[in-house]
Amino acid sequence: LEGFVVNTPYWRFENLDIRGVCPADGDCEHAFHVIGGGHHFASVNNTIRDFNAHIKINGQDGRYPDDGLIDHTTLAATNARAATKPVTPIDLVTASGWTVRANLITDFVKRDGNEVSYGAFAKGGGRNNVFERNVVWCEQTLRGQPGQRIGLSLGGGGTGREFCRDGRCSTEQEGGVVRANLIVGCSDVGIYLNGAAASKLVDNTLVDTSGIDVRYPTSSAVVDGNLVDGPIRARDGGILHLGDNRATPLWRSYVGSHPV
Repeated sequence: LEGFVVNTPYWRFENLDIRGVCPADGDCEHAFHVIGGGHHFASVNNTIRDFNAHIKINGQDGRYPDDGLIDHTTLAATNARAATKPVTPIDLVTASGWTVRANLITDFVKRDGNEVSYGAFAKGGGRNNVFERNVVWCEQTLRGQPGQRIGLSLGGGGTGREFCRDGRCSTEQEGGVVRANLIVGCSDVGIYLNGAAASKLVDNTLVDTSGIDVRYPTSSAVVDGNLVDGPIRARDGGILHLGDNRATPLWRSYVGSHPV
């Protein structure tokens, strides 16, 4: 199910081409699974295709693989994933201090189960994770598929308390930054915040998505300098601090109008 399991620090994987070749999609879960003691992990200039969650990060036995780096790495799929487990190329749970920078993330389609997939998320009670200068193209070659595809998220779909870093998940994320990303062609929102406190969403460009959602009372975000093809919304008690953004009303998306 997994290519590399990393449980010791300072491993760097660079210039690799890794492909998940399995008779069933459920047999190719992760190219990398970074756990427990695997802090300061780095993936640099790799190409990784055809896994459900290409890079999975989570704590183990009270230890957390903090301060990782995913840089100039391509994460893609050649088919809609016939899997009920999470389909999220970067699946970051409980870890803090990660930088996800200048990557290309495309074609993450979940065919089975709830049909909801994410390009990347950070959740589970971590802090100070950064997504910057990535290209997230939800539907590059796999177009017109059923289901919901979300670009980047702080909080994802939430985390069971027993899996949270503090055992409670009073917040899913704190101090997260989503900066200078290009997010394209998503059937749902381009950026989604769920229980993400003291977040910063700055200088992102979203094209052909349904915008930005900041959701639930524990979510708060400074949103500034974003160019959004869709609305910027606070829902279910989320708190927005709006700066100088350019956005469009939701109805334009429904009629296929993309003035941005």
